[in-house]
Amino acid sequence: MPRLSTLSNPTGLVELDQLRIGIALDEGGKRPAFSLLKLDLSELSLPSPLDVVVIVRRGNSEERIELGPVSEWKRSYQELSEIGSDGSWEFRVLLVQPGSPKLVAVAERVRPEGQGDSSSFIGLEPADLGQRPWEIVINEVDGRAVIRFNKEIYVSPGAAEADSFFIGMILPEAIRRVAEFVSASPGVLEEAWEPFKHWLALHGITDEPGDTEDQKSEWCHLVIASFCDRFEFANRLKSLLNREDDE
Repeated sequence: MPRLSTLSNPTGLVELDQLRIGIALDEGGKRPAFSLLKLDLSELSLPSPLDVVVIVRRGNSEERIELGPVSEWKRSYQELSEIGSDGSWEFRVLLVQPGSPKLVAVAERVRPEGQGDSSSFIGLEPADLGQRPWEIVINEVDGRAVIRFNKEIYVSPGAAEADSFFIGMILPEAIRRVAEFVSASPGVLEEAWEPFKHWLALHGITDEPGDTEDQKSEWCHLVIASFCDRFEFANRLKSLLNREDDE
């Protein structure tokens, strides 16, 4: 079968506007990964069924990722194992009939729109905390958690974020606080906390917390574990400690 990334445009090919596509890029893990956040096919006359294929390009390297049927494509992060480390990112989104190399629709040269990280619902700000190094405040109205750090320790949010030990220890706790608040507040994921719902989907969590305390606790544990496993916080902190010992 010829590779979908190299097929010439067949007659009747539908060209998708880039505004219909949303892609988040994550380069914070062991390997780069992306998520197809949005695929808007409204008001388009397309045959059914269709599968989604994404061709990822960076520099001279290329990787092909199949995301499954249009009706339920994989929205979680997809790791890239064959992509190079140099060059600008570019994505080609293809819609193809199952079992056929014929292209039905394509979006060309799509650029990632963001990192898909937690910055949309977790902030950093300095505060006068006395001897407390930090505190976490949940802002229910704005749908954000704020990590307030002692201004006598870090002079700015950038300085706090640059401290890998601080971020590695505090960020999982902030995620835990957010998960506990959401699990105890039915309906908030459809309101101000929608960015958190979007972030959950990127980490493969599409189910909302259950009704019982055990179900809520299990859901929170899943959220924290998925986040920590993805970014390997324990391994990173261990590596930093070993590096200091070597010095």
